[in-house]
Amino acid sequence: MAKKLTIQIVGWNHAAVLPATLATLQTIPHDEVAIRYIDNGSQDGSAQVARQALPAAEIIALPTNTGFAGAHNLGFARCATELVLVHNPDFILDWTGVAKVLEVFADPRVGAAQGILYRDVARTIIDSAGIVLTPALNGVDRGAGQRDGGQFSAVADLDAVTGAAGVYRLSALREVAHAGGEVFDEDFFAYKEDVDLGWRMRRAGWRIVFVPVAMGIHSRGLQPGTLLSRLGDARTRYSLRNWVWMLIKNMRGRDMVRHGIFVEARLLFFMLLSLVAWPLLRAWRDIFRGLPRITAKTYEA
Repeated sequence: MAKKLTIQIVGWNHAAVLPATLATLQTIPHDEVAIRYIDNGSQDGSAQVARQALPAAEIIALPTNTGFAGAHNLGFARCATELVLVHNPDFILDWTGVAKVLEVFADPRVGAAQGILYRDVARTIIDSAGIVLTPALNGVDRGAGQRDGGQFSAVADLDAVTGAAGVYRLSALREVAHAGGEVFDEDFFAYKEDVDLGWRMRRAGWRIVFVPVAMGIHSRGLQPGTLLSRLGDARTRYSLRNWVWMLIKNMRGRDMVRHGIFVEARLLFFMLLSLVAWPLLRAWRDIFRGLPRITAKTYEA
């Protein structure tokens, strides 16, 4: 039987969480699914943990950290299946839910799909019910942090699927890739690349679908803290930088008419915030330094 799905995990120093994550993959139907673990230059033995837990899986150990985007792009280029599940190393999969999500790809217009990710084993607190764009064109996870009261019980169209556990049609990824097969934008390195990809897919005419089933449990890396501590975190800088780059790449005239005032307000807020939160200044420096590369990709999209 030809395999239909590749489960692709990218990890970096995740040895502590990998055993629980990989244990769930030992019970899925391996005659239908290929598994690939890509290690991003970890120093904690993550690749060996993966080899021991999944001896039949393809394990790729990279010498350096190429980022979420670069490592997944390497994996996409090796995929021989119709579908690929992008799977975080701290995500614990529910195969029954994933199998239900795969069913929507019977519609040839569907390019990506996901179900509900929860933050707790009891499945009471939602982590993501798919990504939508705010009025300021910032991608956010629907329902994040909310108690599940059945508010996401219907199939819906999304702006993007989460990079923590989203299923993609490989032909759709190849259609919207930048030059050289760059699916996730490698300049982003990490954060917002899933939103950027979703934006390109929708503009190319692909549907991105939410299926109201549980896909599994996702433990977030960035926990609540003081405002200043979060602003000083590198992940916040990446998110700001990549949001601005995403706007440059994807906004069109009609987006400016509909969303311009909200985008400008959010930009002004972060500019003012940068005056008191000095680490954010690095984000603006990186934004301007990367403009030649980003604007070149705008014309490809």
